[in-house]
Amino acid sequence: MHKMIKRREINAAVNFGEACHPLLARLYASRGITSLEETELRLEKLLPFHQLLNIDEAVAFLYDALVAQKRFLVVGDFDADGATSTALAVSALRALGAKQVDFLVPNRFTYGYGLTPGIVDEAAKRNPDVIITVDNGISSVDGVARANALGIQVVVTDHHLPGNELPDAAVIVNPNQHNCEFASKNIAGVGVIFYVLTALRASCREKGWFETQSVPEPNMGDF
Repeated sequence: MHKMIKRREINAAVNFGEACHPLLARLYASRGITSLEETELRLEKLLPFHQLLNIDEAVAFLYDALVAQKRFLVVGDFDADGATSTALAVSALRALGAKQVDFLVPNRFTYGYGLTPGIVDEAAKRNPDVIITVDNGISSVDGVARANALGIQVVVTDHHLPGNELPDAAVIVNPNQHNCEFASKNIAGVGVIFYVLTALRASCREKGWFETQSVPEPNMGDF
C-alpha cells in the first residue's frame, strides 16, 4: 500500500504582507487563517472568562484559600495536556502569592485515571487543604467523595464530557458542563485552568491583594 501526502490548498487571496515570514504566512493560510489578528496572543483577544459556568464561585473559593494561605495540591493527568496544566497551575499560583503549592501526577497504571480514591489517599499524605484537578476530575465521583471524607476540599477543572453524575466538589469548572455558555467546547484542560487563574488574578487585583501582600502582579500573558 502506497501512502500519498497531499499539500493543502492555499487561498492565494490571503496576503499577510511583510509583517509575516513567508513560511509562517503559508502555514497560517493552509489552516484557514486570513488575518494576523487571528494569531494575536494578547489577553484581550481571548473569550471572556465570565462565560464559564461557576467561574465566579471558583474564583471566590480560591481567593479565600489564597488569603488563608491554605495548602494547595494540583493533581494532573500524565499526558501533554495534564503536564502543561499542572505546570501552569503550580507556576501561576506561586506567582499569585500562594506559599504552599505542591503537585501530584499519578501513575495511571497503578491508580487508574483521574482523581481516584487511591490517588486521594496518596495525596492525603501531603496534608493538602485543597486539591485542584487539572485535565481530569469531571468523572471522579468516588475520588471526590473520598477527599470530602478526609476533610480535603476539591476544585475540579476539566474539559472532558461529564457523565450522568457529577462529583460533589466544592466547585466544578468545565466548559462541557450542561448549561455552560462558554463558546469554545474544544478547549484543552490547560486552557480551562488558564481561564480560572486569569479570573483569579483579576479578582486579586480588584481586592488589592498585590499591594497589601507586596506581591508583584504577574502578567498572565507570560504563561
